[in-house]
Amino acid sequence: MARNMAEMRFLGSCAAAFRSDIEVSVHRAGFAIMILRRRLMTSTSLAAFLIGIAGLPAAAADLAPKAQAAPAPAGTWTGFYLGTYVGAGIADNYWLGASPPLATALTQQPTLHVPGSGALIGTQVGYNYQTGPLVLGVEGDIGTGFQNATVRCMTKWDPTCSTDTDFLGTLAARVGYAFDNVLLYGKAGAALTHQSYAVRASKLGGEFTASQTRSGWTVGGGVELALTPQFSAKAEYAYLDFGDSDLTLTKGTQTLATETSASAQIVKLGLNYRPFGAPLPGTGPAPASPGRDWSGLYLGAFAGGAFGWTEWDDPSGVLARASAAGSFPGAGEAQGLVGGVQGGFNMQMGAWVAGLEASAGASTLGGYAPCAYGKNAGTSFACRDIIKSIGTLTGQLGRSFGDALVYGKAGAAWAFGEGNVHDTNRGPVYSDSGVRWGWLLGGGLAYALTDNVSAFIEYNYIDFGSQDRTFTGGGTSGGASVTQQLDLVRAGVNYRFAEPRPGAAPAAPALPVGWSAEIGARYFASTGRSQKDLYIPVTQQQMVSRLIYDDTTGQAAEAFFRLQNHNGLFLKGYAGLGTLAGGSLNDEDFPAEVRYSNTLTELGDGHLSYGALDIGYDFLRQGQNSLGAFVGYRGMYTRVNGYGCRQIAKDEVCDDPADRSNWRGLGLSETETWQGVALGLNARLQLSDRMRLELDAAYLPYATMTGFDNHWSRPDINPLPQSGRGTGVQLEAILSYAVTDRLDVGVGARYWAFHTSNAYAQFDDPKPQAMSFFAERYGGFVQASYRFGDVPPLEGRAGAMPTKAPAAPHDWTGVYAGGTLGGGKGHTTYASPFATPVRGDAADLGGAMAGLQIGGDYQFGALVVGAEASGAWADVIGTNTCFSTAPAGRHSGFNCGSRVTALGTATARLGYAFDRSLLYLRGGFAWNRQDDSFNTAWFDKRVAVNGAANSGWTIGAGIEYALMSNLSVALEYKHFEFGASEPFTTSAVPALAGVNLAPDSLRLDMVGMSVNYRFAGFGGR
Repeated sequence: MARNMAEMRFLGSCAAAFRSDIEVSVHRAGFAIMILRRRLMTSTSLAAFLIGIAGLPAAAADLAPKAQAAPAPAGTWTGFYLGTYVGAGIADNYWLGASPPLATALTQQPTLHVPGSGALIGTQVGYNYQTGPLVLGVEGDIGTGFQNATVRCMTKWDPTCSTDTDFLGTLAARVGYAFDNVLLYGKAGAALTHQSYAVRASKLGGEFTASQTRSGWTVGGGVELALTPQFSAKAEYAYLDFGDSDLTLTKGTQTLATETSASAQIVKLGLNYRPFGAPLPGTGPAPASPGRDWSGLYLGAFAGGAFGWTEWDDPSGVLARASAAGSFPGAGEAQGLVGGVQGGFNMQMGAWVAGLEASAGASTLGGYAPCAYGKNAGTSFACRDIIKSIGTLTGQLGRSFGDALVYGKAGAAWAFGEGNVHDTNRGPVYSDSGVRWGWLLGGGLAYALTDNVSAFIEYNYIDFGSQDRTFTGGGTSGGASVTQQLDLVRAGVNYRFAEPRPGAAPAAPALPVGWSAEIGARYFASTGRSQKDLYIPVTQQQMVSRLIYDDTTGQAAEAFFRLQNHNGLFLKGYAGLGTLAGGSLNDEDFPAEVRYSNTLTELGDGHLSYGALDIGYDFLRQGQNSLGAFVGYRGMYTRVNGYGCRQIAKDEVCDDPADRSNWRGLGLSETETWQGVALGLNARLQLSDRMRLELDAAYLPYATMTGFDNHWSRPDINPLPQSGRGTGVQLEAILSYAVTDRLDVGVGARYWAFHTSNAYAQFDDPKPQAMSFFAERYGGFVQASYRFGDVPPLEGRAGAMPTKAPAAPHDWTGVYAGGTLGGGKGHTTYASPFATPVRGDAADLGGAMAGLQIGGDYQFGALVVGAEASGAWADVIGTNTCFSTAPAGRHSGFNCGSRVTALGTATARLGYAFDRSLLYLRGGFAWNRQDDSFNTAWFDKRVAVNGAANSGWTIGAGIEYALMSNLSVALEYKHFEFGASEPFTTSAVPALAGVNLAPDSLRLDMVGMSVNYRFAGFGGR
């Protein structure tokens, strides 16, 4: 107890440790809630979610010591419950044919795919009846979010077709099987949705709209865990199908008719509360709730993030003239960071707490939206809004549960912001600034760390309504009505100026028996790139353009958590929000105006957000060591803005200094959202009493990409919706150090890579434009975390194994076999006989690999020597431009690339063993299988592909840990060098006659997580 009291006083003086407690709830609600736009959930849903979170530590704080605990009742799943959920969804909509003028677009494209994805928040209510291990029930739920999908859908105009899924609901029967406090269930029943539709086109004179409520069916399943006698958490997947429906869109007396088909897939993380009846299984008796004293004056600080949605309407002045006889459909999203201070006063009456609070802080919330479109003049305006500071004045009402306070709040909000509007083809810039007021509704959870110090996490919905604003510049002005809503999530620390309760002593927060948790915060620094290749419609052969957004530097604040149950189930996740800055965009055109074109644009003012949620099972756990498998979700959102346009090759685009497109204003923007299902392995290895290594390797067999491209000087394709499907990989390693029994600090590294196998965009051609996308981001982070629940003392953590910890290193002698999951980066170069290009003649690669290995080791004291043979499937790909200086006129610049499909090695290794760990170096022979491609389709309508098996060498290093006497886990890095590929040539392009089109080098840097089974034990230990 003395140790725990000292630690809590240490936390009272250490803001970093407080943040590790604060920001955990961002994972439970933040990543989904923050990216909801224009939606406000009921206070019942929000309160249920927050009360559920409060139930964990509140119940734990009031548990009696184990020796005095009353016998736990048997418990049952029978009873009424209500709750809330957050999650992510993918909505697939198909437009299946139309009357003119939509029919003109769909003549060669009879099915128009309109995919959408985004976050959800919702409420559920249900009833269960348990008989033996069988659980029968019925449940209804309803949720909302911002699942808007937009695609370009007609030829000879500049229109877009969009579907907005306003809400999703189900009423389903559930059938489950209970394993004590774990319930596995399936569900099936009816589904309901409301969707809004729009067709926007300046040449159609504005916007056609429609909306309808649709019914259908649903099927799904999930797992539910009893956390406390009244609270349970669930993870669930559901498929919803709404069939086909006729649709009529209207604009005044004009109509457009079509038929649509709709379906959705949803992944949810939910929390349920049972107000009546017996306690849930495996949770013990219901706890008492004495309540913490929250009365008094307090001051504190907060940090967080916000997502917003801004709409521009009713133009006047220069904006009305620019969009005359056209349209003014300005709407766009924004995101950014917030941070500041707050102060308030609370008064407590029994378990109820009422108070007043004021806050003020700085903000980076901002974003662009395309707004005014001219009908004939080709005019396109960019509208931008930036909130630089934000504040609130609110009243609060809450209820105390032990050391937790769940509260709702309402009041006023203000923001100081700036806005500007400019013609993307020329100046001037029209701007305004000022303070705007609105209203706020929200709620949160506070937790008392000591009698005077508390941490909180809260969500606020802010609506600034519609405001008429005037933008001036260049001796003239334009006006617009601007409507804005914000979703703000913030976490912070408060100090209460009050005397401690007599005899009160802070205790280390705990969890119900059988549960443990780790929560914390990270700072993540990264770099990355995004690339898209565009081809002629339908066929992915003749390339027309390539855009590479390269070297974008990311800075992000991140919160993470892991909940662990004694039976091996775990739930983990993280969410991050930050900025992207620096880097450059190379925009290449094939064919060019005169000769190969490569324009350079500077990047800045970008945004980054991401998240993950996994549910898994440790099939092996020994003391503090574990090895498990999981299924989960990965999401990453990026937006980058490009400024200026400078020709660095030989074409005429952006080459004339007098050309208005050469100005330093906003030129191009790219917004991408990647989401995917993750299948992976997780290992936690206790290297010593204080050092722990955690490894995470996930393959994404199904990933989606949705986004849009803003060519700001091209109103005909601004915005240009894009979508695709593909695969991905994520790798992560964390080395942490235990400062105390509960407080850890650490460092880590992470790598993401995604690429599409099928993607397209819709230009002004009735056929879709074939595209391919690739994105990767990698970097390192520092973190601090705090452990809750039953935590073993530092001494003996590494030796908490089924066998006594040995004084000498384990014996690694023996034959082993195993598997590896990983991925990494690659780079190819090409030998060009032509002049040095401005860019290209090299390609960056990235992707996943998975394989098997077999080997043997022999140990001399602490030294270990061995040999290993391995073979792996790989999907490491990349493309770029080659031979752009070849004398081929406007078709110069050729698409070249490689795809590594297999890797093999035969290596020796030398290692040093200590305790259960082995540090080693590795080197030897390597081979690969790769397909090298070269695109000459503009000359002969073909893409040459040359498959080859190449040999080379590899060198690397790693650490392997003996999880059991015959099972080990390893983290390994390997560098590969393969030299030149088998040469090939083409006769289709005279300028390339006799030129070797194959890469003259290939290097790979791969990281993998391995699991090995040793057939001979480690020295019999």
